[in-house]
Amino acid sequence: MNLYTDTPLASAIFELFEKFNEQLVIHLSENQSNGAVTAFIFGGCAIHLLTNVRGSDDVDIEVSSAERLDTHSLILEVDDVYYTDPVEGDKVISLDDTFNVGLPTLHPDYKERVIPLSTGDTVLHVYLVSAIDIAISKLERCQADDVTDIVALYKKGYFTVEEFEQLAVEASGYSINPEKLRLNISHVIIECEKS
Repeated sequence: MNLYTDTPLASAIFELFEKFNEQLVIHLSENQSNGAVTAFIFGGCAIHLLTNVRGSDDVDIEVSSAERLDTHSLILEVDDVYYTDPVEGDKVISLDDTFNVGLPTLHPDYKERVIPLSTGDTVLHVYLVSAIDIAISKLERCQADDVTDIVALYKKGYFTVEEFEQLAVEASGYSINPEKLRLNISHVIIECEKS
């Protein structure tokens, strides 16, 4: 898998997670094990790391902790990262403390397909949600930019139409509006096949 991890935005994303890890180390007891906190990257930053097509001004993450920990407050303590985009110039990126993994429809097994970005001797382990699961997460809203993102993932060869349809239909069973989601699936498949 060819991830785009050496772009200015990708470097800024990794710097943000280093700062988050530093905050976790400060706030956790010394006997905390490595990997006590996990972060899963969604949204525009996931699209960037997978395709280099676009970026975002914030990193949408789902955070889970092995112990009771107010990760929301810790995210607020993580300073923004400033970087220079080769096209747009000076930019800033932050961790999104408002992202809610309950809003998009997700396949229940998405964590089985995540891509590790940082593991080892850190409290925070960071994972990139797989391309097919990012695509599925964009079906609920399914605005023009969401469809463009899904098509970009498809064109990079991360999944076939058949794979996408199978997992997306399975995920629709967990949606509050499965009929709408299935219409969106059909629309996206047509767009992928036209691309």
